[in-house]
Amino acid sequence: MKTIVLYLFTLVLIGSKLSAQDRESTPLEQATSASSIRGLGSFEVNHSVAPFKLNGAKINMQQVGGALTIPVINHMKDGKLDFLLVGASYNGLFLSGAGEQFEGTNFHAIAIPVTFQKALSQKYAIVASFVPSLSSDMKDISGEDMVYSGAVMLKINQSGRFNYSLGIAFARQFFGTVLVPIVAVDWKVNDKLTFSGILPISEKIKYQLSDKSAFGVLADFAIGGGTYRLSKKMNSDYLQLQQFKTAIFYEYSFSGKFSVELNAGYNLKQQLDLYSKDQKVDWVPFNDPNKREPLAELKKAGFTAQTGIKYRF
Repeated sequence: MKTIVLYLFTLVLIGSKLSAQDRESTPLEQATSASSIRGLGSFEVNHSVAPFKLNGAKINMQQVGGALTIPVINHMKDGKLDFLLVGASYNGLFLSGAGEQFEGTNFHAIAIPVTFQKALSQKYAIVASFVPSLSSDMKDISGEDMVYSGAVMLKINQSGRFNYSLGIAFARQFFGTVLVPIVAVDWKVNDKLTFSGILPISEKIKYQLSDKSAFGVLADFAIGGGTYRLSKKMNSDYLQLQQFKTAIFYEYSFSGKFSVELNAGYNLKQQLDLYSKDQKVDWVPFNDPNKREPLAELKKAGFTAQTGIKYRF
């Protein structure tokens, strides 16, 4: 079941999960955070590298991302918050040293995430998110490049220090449709220490050193570019990237709106697979995605580092 959940969130957050180290880096994550009342609008960019050696070859996976989130509706009344967030995001995967086995070196994902929250009371709210994404090598763009994901959750504000969300997420991907329950947690343990995450996909423990700086540790099992469809010249096959990461991070806020983050860690699993377009499983978890047979595979754990800049408004 764990493998199935990891597959899902690589897909659900594709195109909008650009900084896995920031608990509020996507509209869905932001909506399930206790601090979602502030900083609903944001702009961010990031860059990550993952160099390693395999069979004597030096290989590097680079990812470049950017995202803009705009609060179209942001209404607070009687302690109840309603909002509509609309965004645009980009994630690029760039390979070097991997040869021609993946039929290309540059792959791209562009998404338009939309997230809506309707407060039922000061304690309860419904959160819904929908993310259409165009994900391919961009050599012949068509409707076949589209993937769709989303989630519906009940957000429960237990107290000013603890809230959680329960729901279900889906993804219509190149290999089929995925459906799975999800849980989000946001817990302010004390004035210095916080724990947050979408369990068991991503977890983050953060310690506030001062008003401007913080550090901590994170585990993220959904980072990466997800899947990409190749051109018709390449038989419309598709790639799937998985990177399961643990890291330490440092965050510095130049102001209440502008911040930077650095992190370094280790990809416990790093795997890039090429699949034939006919390799489909449909309706995970009722069918096992591991039954697919890749045409080519790149698999090696290794060091990774990331830098990110974010501006809230």
